[in-house]
Amino acid sequence: MPNHTTFAMREHAGPVRSPAPQPVPKLAVLVPTRNEAANIEELLRRISAAVTGIPTEIVFVDDSDDDTPDVIRGVTRRRACCVSLIHRRDGQRTGGLGGAVVDGLGAAEAPWACVLDADLQHPPEVIPRLLAAAERDEADLAVASRYCGTGRADGLGPARALISTACGSAAKLLFPARLGGVTDPMSGFFLVRRSAIRLDELRPRGFKILLELLVRHGGLRTTEVPYTFADRHAGESKGTLREGLTYLGSLADLRLDRGASPPSRSSLSAVEVEPLAPPARHTRTVGA
Repeated sequence: MPNHTTFAMREHAGPVRSPAPQPVPKLAVLVPTRNEAANIEELLRRISAAVTGIPTEIVFVDDSDDDTPDVIRGVTRRRACCVSLIHRRDGQRTGGLGGAVVDGLGAAEAPWACVLDADLQHPPEVIPRLLAAAERDEADLAVASRYCGTGRADGLGPARALISTACGSAAKLLFPARLGGVTDPMSGFFLVRRSAIRLDELRPRGFKILLELLVRHGGLRTTEVPYTFADRHAGESKGTLREGLTYLGSLADLRLDRGASPPSRSSLSAVEVEPLAPPARHTRTVGA
């Protein structure tokens, strides 16, 4: 595990009910969030419906400064689903969205992990198709692609679609072997076999964690599932000029096989987390 997750605390936010044996989760749904309070209820409703019949844990990794963590706690208490929350405070938000995903991968218990955004531009209904494709094709990584088969990027708009295509083309030009056969290396929606990746080799910087996984893990068996990138449900896009510059820096780091080292333990401060429901009688320190 990267050291930067050592003090991130995991809280189990289950609804109040009498203790009962829970099936070992087969799937973890990892949702990095930053100020997405308005999307949480609809997102959880759709994820819960999509994974019916699949033992699933949902892990939020939250970098918010608004009330998103409180909204997650409140909505979870009203739903019969297994939800965990890692709230990363200032000083713990190493690697941005990519770092949040790495922290979630380290905290998850299921053998498969599906990563998607909280804004519902990644339709949760595609999650079972990703899992089915990975199992059918004996893949380590199933990418939800906007550019294969019937996939579409409607929710991007013309300008963002052009930028996304240009960024993807630049990545393929720099890493033709590692990205061969992947039509959408810029996708933020994918499913990965956790045993196939080495978290201590990842050095995420910004929001393109899939690119980080593909380049730093040569030999991953991949498959793709087409999907339509939807309009944002609520809130504002996090895609900014700053994120674009961070992406260019990430490409340079990957090309030169470099990246920032995780911060030391002393640079982080412990997070105190209260159990949210009677069944959650403990907290767990990620990486302990």
